[in-house]
Order: sequence, then structure tokens, then C-alpha cells
Amino acid sequence: MMPAADSPQVLQTAEEGAVVLPRHEPLPFPCSFLLSLDYDGTLCCGSDRNPGKAFYDLIRRLRPLGGRWGINTGRTLEEIAQFLTFFELQPDFLCTRERFVYLVDSDGVWHAAEKHNADCYSAQLAMQQRLQSEWEVLLSRLALTRPDGDWHPSQKDPLSIVAKDSETMDALVPTFSELLRAHPDVGMQRASRFMRLTDARFNKGSVLSVVMQRWAVPEERLFIMGDGHNDLDAFAAFPRAFCCAPASAHPEVITWILNHGGSVFPSVPDAIRKWFSVDRTKHL
Repeated sequence: MMPAADSPQVLQTAEEGAVVLPRHEPLPFPCSFLLSLDYDGTLCCGSDRNPGKAFYDLIRRLRPLGGRWGINTGRTLEEIAQFLTFFELQPDFLCTRERFVYLVDSDGVWHAAEKHNADCYSAQLAMQQRLQSEWEVLLSRLALTRPDGDWHPSQKDPLSIVAKDSETMDALVPTFSELLRAHPDVGMQRASRFMRLTDARFNKGSVLSVVMQRWAVPEERLFIMGDGHNDLDAFAAFPRAFCCAPASAHPEVITWILNHGGSVFPSVPDAIRKWFSVDRTKHL
């Protein structure tokens, strides 16, 4: 049943539970191009959970041209839904935990990419069970070599840790290299002080492929912006897209972007304006 026009929508998912999403406006224009934005440190920074007037003004201008935008994040659907209550304009797609996909239809109703999400969920559970004993050994070793308070296992997500800051995570990452070498089908998803191990087939690049296929958008009409290591999968997957990072991105991410022909910008609106100034509209 379609939600009432003035009411939020409850999206029931097997993977992330029931989540209330703000009402989305219908999408009267067919999709011509996509903007994929990381959330923390890119679209929104620090305690400010609103993208700001300059961003909303640009999105309003892009919609009649067929522009659609979304958030591609490591956060859960529930966390993002809470932040969306502050938004003036809602995203058209959400990619959460670097692996689950949700999109709106032309009526503005949210739907999960059910088969993709179910396949991903099953693969992640199987990987967690297979790695559980090795993970516990690794954490025990880490506890003996790092001071208390520097890091802790995440209570919400198996096979993940949270460090006190990004610099501490820089020092912790090499600890996991032996496990990753022994299991090439396992990927590391890292954003600032957060890190999780995942099935390597599912990442910010693979979820973005699902969105692009659903709306038949080619790589040349894709804009990607992110600041964390977990954004590198999306950058690498789409070399013909417009890939960029904010100036506050991790130094290793900035180095990767610049070495692969991408750009660095002070803000999301600056990057979007540059995208169109190099005549991306010719692809519409």
C-alpha cells in the first residue's frame, strides 16, 4: 500500500528491520544522471546534519534535468533515517553499511533491492561464521598490544572495531593484513575511526552498480564524492565517472584521487558546479 501523501513511510526490511523514512516527493522526470555522496565528512560534517542551502538549491535545479542523488554510506538505515528528518529534500536512493540498497519509485515510495540485499545478508552471515574464531584470536592479540581505551569491538556489527580516532585506526589496520591475505574473498571497509570486515563482493562500488542498473544510467553520467577508504571501491569501480573528494578527506584518499585523475574540492556544491562546468550536460 502506498503511504499517505503527508505521512512518513515505514520501510520493513529483513536485513535492517523496520525503519521510518520521511515522505519523499514523486519523481516526475526520468533519470538521466546520478550523484552518489558519502554522508559523514562529505555531505555533512561534524555536528551539522543538514547539507545546507547551496546544496538544496543545486538539487532543485538538477531535478528537471533528470538528476537523482543518493547517500552511499557505512551507516545503518536507521541512523541515516534519523538524520533525514533534518533534510529539506530527500535523497532518491540510499546505500547503507556499504552493502544494502534502497530506492524510491516514480511515486516517491521507498523499496528495498530485495534480491541483492538478501544475497548480501546471507553472504555476510556465512563469512562471519567462518571467520569468528580467527577474529576472536586477532582481538585477543590486539588487546595485549594496544592500550585500553584506544579501540573496542563494535556492539552493533560483528567483525568490526571502533578506534578513538582516525590516527589510531591508521595504526591498527596493519594488524588485519595477515587475515586478509589468508582470505582474499574478505574485504576491509574503513571510514575514519570505524572498520569492518565484509564479503569482498559487496562494497560501495557494487551497491552503486545496483542503483545504476535499476535506472539505466551509464558510468559517464555518474558523480561520486567521498572522503574515506571505503569510498575507494566506488572510485575504482567507475573510472569514467566524475570522482572527487572533499579537502578534509583522509590523506591516502586524496592521494588516490589525484593519482587517478580525480579532483579535490572544498564542498559538495563546488564539486557539482565543476562537474557541469566541464560540460557534463552534453551527456543528458
